[in-house]
Amino acid sequence: MDFIVSDFLKHKKITGSSSTNNTISSYENDLNIFLNYLKKKNLSDFNKITPKIIENFYVSKDFNTYIKFWKNKKNEERRKEKGLRSSSSKKRFIYTLSSFFKYLKFKKIIDESPIQKLSNKELEDPQSLSTKEMNLILDYLDSDIFINNSKYPKRDKSIIFILYYCGLRVSELINIKMSDIKFNNSNPYIIINGKGGKFREQPCPCFKIILDYSKTDRLKILNNRSSEYLFVSSYRKKNTLDKINSLTRQFIDKIVKNICNKAFENENFSIVKNIDKRKYKMISSHMFRHSIASHLLENGVDLVKVKEHLGHSSISITSRYLKSLIEKTKILHDFGPLTGDISHD
Repeated sequence: MDFIVSDFLKHKKITGSSSTNNTISSYENDLNIFLNYLKKKNLSDFNKITPKIIENFYVSKDFNTYIKFWKNKKNEERRKEKGLRSSSSKKRFIYTLSSFFKYLKFKKIIDESPIQKLSNKELEDPQSLSTKEMNLILDYLDSDIFINNSKYPKRDKSIIFILYYCGLRVSELINIKMSDIKFNNSNPYIIINGKGGKFREQPCPCFKIILDYSKTDRLKILNNRSSEYLFVSSYRKKNTLDKINSLTRQFIDKIVKNICNKAFENENFSIVKNIDKRKYKMISSHMFRHSIASHLLENGVDLVKVKEHLGHSSISITSRYLKSLIEKTKILHDFGPLTGDISHD
């Protein structure tokens, strides 16, 4: 069974449908968990996996919990964290299995996929920040509290601005190189290496903030060294003093969550980690990408232009935000204080 999974991952890389390292890694991790579950149940034939077995897997500890490991330089386990899998992580897991069993059917290893098709009601709309929440964050970034308490305030402000105004994925942000920055013209932009190895010219309305960071905090972090990356890490490994890496995805998430928690500290917002059903917003770096899409559509920007701004491969992906906007507009129309029909008992 292991070699079939290996062939599936190679197929995904070759076809380019899921060519990013993060996506392939997620597929591999999910399928390893699934294979371990099958081995515990003494199942070694994909043809014998029924919808009932899949349903049992969905309620199992293997599917509903996660274990995250941290290792030291010697590849030894330093610490681990256990927790409940979020609803978005579960959804991704189900898509992994669905894609895998479609591949098995394509290769004629199985006759039918045991994965039941998800209904639209089961698929969550992307979460986004409201304009009020976004303004609270932007106000906080201009406050003396933030500037005086952040080690590199201009770097952290640049990260938030570029995630929101440019609508970047975190993987796109951390891979920006100084050579990708094209600000010496009337329409400043950044060359982005997007998902699937597709390049795009990303307009950058916050270019002055990026320039300010590159001339101040970035130089402090580099400390007379050089790096090809825009967002550089101050962390140095032993015996590699001259090697300066870009910031990691985990570090970006840490910066984002810290800023959002501080920005909402005195407001009536609940920011908690998703446990199962999405009730509260879970702050993440990717939420800024969802937010700019929603806000552009709310302000009347054409759907095709939003698609191009986000670098989506299909208009159907971008239309998720339009669906959410239409639903919110309908609620206001039906139940709003000026237009809605409100009956009183």
